[in-house]
Amino acid sequence: MIDIGKMLGIKRDMNSESIIQTDIYRYKRNKLASGMALLGLVFECLYFMLFYSLLFGVSGPYYSFLIGFSVIVNLAVLLVTFLSSEGVKVYNKKYCIPLIVIGVVQIARIFIYPLDLALGGNYLYESANTVTAWYFGNALSAGVTSTILIIYLVLSAACMFTAAVLGYIRAKQLEVFNASLEKGEFTVEAALQEVQNKEESSGSDAAGEEVDNA
Repeated sequence: MIDIGKMLGIKRDMNSESIIQTDIYRYKRNKLASGMALLGLVFECLYFMLFYSLLFGVSGPYYSFLIGFSVIVNLAVLLVTFLSSEGVKVYNKKYCIPLIVIGVVQIARIFIYPLDLALGGNYLYESANTVTAWYFGNALSAGVTSTILIIYLVLSAACMFTAAVLGYIRAKQLEVFNASLEKGEFTVEAALQEVQNKEESSGSDAAGEEVDNA
C-alpha cells in the first residue's frame, strides 16, 4: 500500500542529515511556498487587467450585479492570497486551506466569463463579436481574449495548489521534527557531531588513499 506521508516526504527517517536540514526550517522562512502563492497573485492581476479592459455596450449584460460580484471576488482573492502567503511563509499549515479554496475558485471562474466569450456569447450576452479588449496597446478578439483569460486562471490555480502542497509538507515536517525534539528522540547537537565525524572520517580516508597511491 502506498504511504502518502513517505511519498510526500512528511514521514522520513530522522538521520543526522535530515535532522539538520529540518532544523534549518526553524530559522529560515518558507519562501518557496510563499513565492508560489504570490506568483499566483500575479496571474490573477494579469487576469483582471485583461478582463476589465473589455469594451462592450454600456447597456450590455456585463454591466450588472454579476460584474459587481466579480469585483468583490477579485478583491477577496487578492486579500486572502496575500495573507495566506504570509502564513505559509512561517510554516502555518492552516493557511494551506484558503490557498486550495482560492485555486478551486479560479478554476470555477473559467466557466463564467471566459467560457462565455469562447462560446460566442451564448448565455451572458447576445454576441461576443461586438466584444474587444485593449491589452498593452493591442486590440484582441473575443476568442483570443477568452484563451488568455483561461490560461491566466489555470496558471493562477496551479500556483495556489502548489503553494498549498509545499506549505503543508514543510509545515508538517517541522511539526513532526519539533514533537520528536521535545520527546528527546534526538538532539541537533548530536546530529551535528555525527556529520562532523563523518566528514573527518571521509577526509582521513581520502588522505590515506593519497598516501597509498604515492
